Amino acid sequence: MIQARALIGKLTAGLLGLLACWALLAPLALYRTHKAKTEATDFSRDFMKLQVQKSGLDEITSLVRKYDGKWRNHTVTAPGSPCGGGASVADFVFDNAWLHWFFLAPRTQFSATVYVKSDRVCFRSLGIWDTVHGFTGVGIEEFAESLPLGSFRSSLMLPKAIIVMDIRAPAEARAAAYSLNLNCLAKLRGCQDAREMAPAIWQNSHEIGPTLRKSQWEN
Repeated sequence: MIQARALIGKLTAGLLGLLACWALLAPLALYRTHKAKTEATDFSRDFMKLQVQKSGLDEITSLVRKYDGKWRNHTVTAPGSPCGGGASVADFVFDNAWLHWFFLAPRTQFSATVYVKSDRVCFRSLGIWDTVHGFTGVGIEEFAESLPLGSFRSSLMLPKAIIVMDIRAPAEARAAAYSLNLNCLAKLRGCQDAREMAPAIWQNSHEIGPTLRKSQWEN
């Protein structure tokens, strides 16, 4: 009996110690998450200023330095890649790792990829996802070459939304697509669906089926 009480006392003390550490470090997690969200917001603003087929390598190099982006170690050689072979690729990632580690939110990540070939941006993509319901996310891709089914296409569902466009897409459509809700990075319990992650594109869409919507800019 005495040994059992001693064990319970040790376990209780250990649990209280863990709770105390959690309470002390949680504010740090909130601070680091807010910092990541601020950086992601600044990056998104700069990313939207880029123009496929017009922005050059120097602009992407500047973004890599400013936002701790990463160049892939090799140029893309696969013929099926967005720009064909010979493109250099830069990746950018922002997440809520600290908030997730403290069980305050599901893992949420905001990321971008830019392809550069012959000193010009030839493809870019942007996306945000989390693990609220297994996997929920929004992905946007912009190509230099004209797409066969129109300059702006979307498939909007609550678990996942996909938007694909080329350089002919209307400026208003492009702005709405890239206006992601970066508050999702710092939101306790995370954003619940793609509609919450991409409100601008959702507000300019209409229903075409029980679980599917498309944007007003489809052509």
